[in-house]
Amino acid sequence: MKTPAKRMARLGTVAALLAPLALLGDLNEASVSQLRLTRYTEPVFPTSARMEGIPDGLVTLAISRDAAGVPGDILVIDTTDRRFTEAALEAARSWRFAPAIPGTEPAAELVRIGFRATGVVYIAAHSQSKAGLLADQVAQKLREPVRIPELQSLPSAPKAIHQPMPAYPAALTGKGVEGRAEVRFFVDEEGRVRLPQVVAATKPEFAAAALAAVAQWRYEPPRVGSRRLVVAENWSFKFGADN
Repeated sequence: MKTPAKRMARLGTVAALLAPLALLGDLNEASVSQLRLTRYTEPVFPTSARMEGIPDGLVTLAISRDAAGVPGDILVIDTTDRRFTEAALEAARSWRFAPAIPGTEPAAELVRIGFRATGVVYIAAHSQSKAGLLADQVAQKLREPVRIPELQSLPSAPKAIHQPMPAYPAALTGKGVEGRAEVRFFVDEEGRVRLPQVVAATKPEFAAAALAAVAQWRYEPPRVGSRRLVVAENWSFKFGADN
C-alpha cells in the first residue's frame, strides 16, 4: 500500500540578510553556529544589480548534505532575481557543515539569504531580539516561516507522469519481513523530484527501496495559474512479506 502522507510543509529556516555593518559580527556568528557550518563563505551582492540601483534581494534555498557535511543538491525555493540566485548558490556550494551524527541522516537545511547593498549577515529566523533591529521589508520577510505548499493542496495538483513503485528488497525476500518507509521530497518547477529524504523506516532496506523509487519520479510542473513553483510531498509505503 502506497499513500501520500498529507500535510502542509511548514519548515523552519535560518535566514540571511544584508544589515547595517555594525550588526554583522554577532548575527553572522550566531547563524553560522546554528547552521553548524565549519566553512562559511559570505554571498556577494551582484555587481550588475548594484549598478542598476537594485537595493535588495531575497533567495530561499533547500540544501542537502552528505554525512561528511558536503552540500549536495541545492534547490532554489524562491528568488527575487536570478543574479541573487547565482550569488547565493556560489556561496552555498562552498559551505561545509559539521558531520552528521553516526546513524542519522542529515536533514535538508532551509536557508533564506537576504541581500542589501550595505553588507551580508546571517541570523536565525527565531532570533527575534536581533532581527527586530532590522525593520525594513527584507528583514520582515526573513522573519516569516518558510511555507512550502503541499502538492495535493494546489487548486490543480500536477499529475505524476512517471511513478514506479518501490520493489521489495531482494535481501529480505523469503524472510517474511513486513515494514514501511515514509519519504518526503520537493517537486521543482520542472516537475522533478528533489532532495528526497527518509522520514521513518522500519528497516534500512525499506528506506533504500523507497528512496530509489522516488528519485525516479516525475510530475507535471506544479503551477498556480500560470506561475510555476516548488511544492513539497510526503509518501508512505507499506511493504508486505509477499511483495
